[in-house]
Amino acid sequence: MPARRALPVLLILLTLGTTARGQAIPTLPARPAALLPAENPLTNPRGAFRVYLPLVARQGPEAHPGVDFGLVFITSAEWAADAARFDRARQLGARWDRWPLYWSGVETSPGNYQWAHVDAALRDALAQGFEVSLILLGTPGFYAARGLPLPPPIGGSILRRSDARTPGAPIMIAAANPPAGLYAPIFTDGTDRPGPGKTINPANRWAAFVHQAVARYRPGGTAAQRVPGWPAGRGVRYWEIWNEPDLSFFWNGSAADYARLLQVAAIAARQADPQARILFGGLAIFEKPNWLREVLSVLQADPAPDLRDAFGWYFDILPIHSYSYAWQTFRYLNQVQVTLRAFGLTKELWINESGLPVWDDYPGPTWDPDSIYRGTREEAAAYVVQSVAYAIWSGARVIFHFMLHDDCGNGPTSHDAFGLHHNSTPAPCYPSDARARPAAAAYRLVTAHLRGARPLWRWRSTNGQTDWSACTGQVEWFAFQRPDGARVLLAWTRMNAPATITVTATAPRGVVYDVRTGAATPVTPVNGVYVFSLPGATNYNTPTLCNPDRRKQGEAAVGGLPLFLVEGP
Repeated sequence: MPARRALPVLLILLTLGTTARGQAIPTLPARPAALLPAENPLTNPRGAFRVYLPLVARQGPEAHPGVDFGLVFITSAEWAADAARFDRARQLGARWDRWPLYWSGVETSPGNYQWAHVDAALRDALAQGFEVSLILLGTPGFYAARGLPLPPPIGGSILRRSDARTPGAPIMIAAANPPAGLYAPIFTDGTDRPGPGKTINPANRWAAFVHQAVARYRPGGTAAQRVPGWPAGRGVRYWEIWNEPDLSFFWNGSAADYARLLQVAAIAARQADPQARILFGGLAIFEKPNWLREVLSVLQADPAPDLRDAFGWYFDILPIHSYSYAWQTFRYLNQVQVTLRAFGLTKELWINESGLPVWDDYPGPTWDPDSIYRGTREEAAAYVVQSVAYAIWSGARVIFHFMLHDDCGNGPTSHDAFGLHHNSTPAPCYPSDARARPAAAAYRLVTAHLRGARPLWRWRSTNGQTDWSACTGQVEWFAFQRPDGARVLLAWTRMNAPATITVTATAPRGVVYDVRTGAATPVTPVNGVYVFSLPGATNYNTPTLCNPDRRKQGEAAVGGLPLFLVEGP
């Protein structure tokens, strides 16, 4: 759990009502709100709930290293980005790009590697200044024991398929199989122990592929020496081992097989680049919620614990995926932290995929307002801010939104609108005009104001009471501190009733940003406080922990449109 300490006294008032969203209200009761820590926190002389904190808070700057932001599929080897697409990502404030390097796409026959399409896409992404995290996945059919060949990926659609969201679906594709030779020794001396001058055992097909990929794309590697236009000093240091291995669609091996896949990858990658950082495959969690524990249990019984410990249990970073239900980001990050601590581990946490596809805009299913797991354009903007707030509070170091453009979503007939932007023309699916959705403005706000920010406090209010349970609490509050010292205050309703909130100012003036457009409105406190109206939540498309039947009341999957207040420099 996060460290706790008492904060200086801060006044927050909450009233539930039916007012619409507004800006700062210029008039307040005649009596100034006093900051009196000895006063009864539930004193209510004017019909407003007055709450004096301490709140749940974070310790000093060392408690959080600062967060950075990325997008999935700015480019890819299968559909390379043009200059306009890179510019859109940069203008949104993204610094990271994440996409798959398909093993089945580069090793076209045993021992025959075709790298040109990956070379070009990666060279351009690095030259544009993005950091790149590559996903290594996809067993070639000739190395798989069973299954059918995987059709060529189109615009990244392999990462998001509707049948992948059906737990237990009987899917048999070669790319999901553990590769032949996985349990063969990693090195030609018949051991798994690395050392200077050792060579990879070609019988371990996975080790050979990982070593070649890392040796090629590390800074100063083979690509840097051979690919024209490769940017000096640039390369890939972050390698994710498979995508969603806890989904049967992507991985039909056992937890022990995945533990071996991770072990081989870490050792082979570090042999090629001692500075390589290894990511556990991003976890979807919902189909196999105990997958991480099962894999760690296998590694705990490693017959070479010294080697395991030297390699940090064969991964450096643990990413999770979270969609459609904003609070689930907090829930999943907390869940994996608890599991890691049970094994005595501390790992850097990332959000490698997160988003809310929309139904009310092309190519979404505009005929289906109750479309499960989707929302409106406005709700998607609210989701960006809320999921990011939960992620930063929970210690996430890098947060990726899925994705820059719609591309193909779950496939060319799925009507998925995941993108911050529509597709451009031409496009592999759903060609359009590349215009931005409201979520793009929300993403730009979080990258501008929360990059490098550290958490200050979080509070959830219910009729003036602090409430940490998942099923109650009308207003969710977060406060963050930007690196320049400014305070960013976020607040939203969690249920379908509006609320009026009053909060003590911490600076002579502030700016309220509209998360749908990015428009800025200067605000000045009156008698040291602001009053704002928050609209009720509207998104009941996704089952939640406290509302599994999607009843249009109680906890919403996405809270109401957030207040985004910045005070200070």
